Parts: sequence; structure tokens; C-alpha cells
Amino acid sequence: MGLHFGRLAAAALIAAAGLVVGMPSLRAANLDDACGGPEKITCNSALFCRKEAGQCGVADAKGTCEKAPAFCIRIHRPVCGCNGKTYPNECEARHVKVAVDYTGPCKKAPGAAEPKPEKSPATKKKKSSK
Repeated sequence: MGLHFGRLAAAALIAAAGLVVGMPSLRAANLDDACGGPEKITCNSALFCRKEAGQCGVADAKGTCEKAPAFCIRIHRPVCGCNGKTYPNECEARHVKVAVDYTGPCKKAPGAAEPKPEKSPATKKKKSSK
């Protein structure tokens, strides 16, 4: 009985630590924790995995769990998000929990329509009442 329990406990610890190669981690990472990588660690739902520029689509690329900003200032410095959409600036991409692939608008694929910039609720103008 003790040997059987010991094996189950060891298996549970290995699974919880995400040590099985190719298996996603069973725990969600917290603020400033590592994410992605071969363990495919995900951030908890309040955060997103911010990877270094140019790491989008790179197998096993690691990042860091970050909070999305609540609001952004209006600065026009377009960036291409890892989702292939152009955002007005890095803050706008992070606001919707998207990591930045590179600076500048997303390049369109041959034969594809020009990508349209994303509009974020972070910088929408408020209508003034008269």
C-alpha cells in the first residue's frame, strides 16, 4: 500500500511541476513568472504571456506573465501583434493581452488584404455632452 501511494504522489508532483516534456503545465503562472517554453506554461486569466519581440511563432519561446494596462495614452507608433493585427502602439496591443511581434504595421501576405489597425477601448474618445 505504501509503495503504491508513493508512486501516485510522485506522479502527481511531476505533473504539477509540468516536468513531463510536451505536456502543458497544470498550474497557471502568476505575475512576473515565466510562461510558454517547452512546458507550454500559461498565465492566469488576469495576465498574458509577453514574449520578446520577434519570438511570435517560435516554438518553445519563453515569455513573462504581465498585467494588461488598464488604459493607454494616444501615441501613434504602430506595432504588429503576435496575432497578425496592427495596433496603434505597444500599450494598445498589451491592453488586449497581445504580445508584440515587431515595430511597425503588420506586413500583408502576398494576395491578402491590407491589415486594418485594431481599435482598443483603452483610448477611445468619450463623446462630450452639450
